[in-house]
Amino acid sequence: MAKPLSLSKFERLKSKKDIDTLFLHGKAFFVFPFKVMYQLVEPVSALYPIQLGVSVPKKIFKRAVDRNIMKRRMREIYRLNKIEINQFLISQKKAIHVMIVYTNKTMMSTSELTPYILDVLKKIEKRMTI
Repeated sequence: MAKPLSLSKFERLKSKKDIDTLFLHGKAFFVFPFKVMYQLVEPVSALYPIQLGVSVPKKIFKRAVDRNIMKRRMREIYRLNKIEINQFLISQKKAIHVMIVYTNKTMMSTSELTPYILDVLKKIEKRMTI
């Protein structure tokens, strides 16, 4: 059984095939400072209804250190706030792949990013009810 506040390898979107499919056939929306791609998929596991990927383009932050810091912050905020969306998707018997791409040209702290990630999660949940 997975720990509720962990972010296991099964919850991460890592497969090149899955990522390519997401970018080709997925839907997208924008919530400053993120572009969010998502796609409904067949549920693989009842424990992990959402697979998440985060990306920070090299075009925006040239230094890998800065990109990695932003990705860590985004994953950490998601990890701490994922319980509600996981429970919702389990109750709906749905599974999704999500890619969050950071688009702002300046670094943001964890406290600055938190409300935006929460907004992203709410919008994903809202779009799954439609």
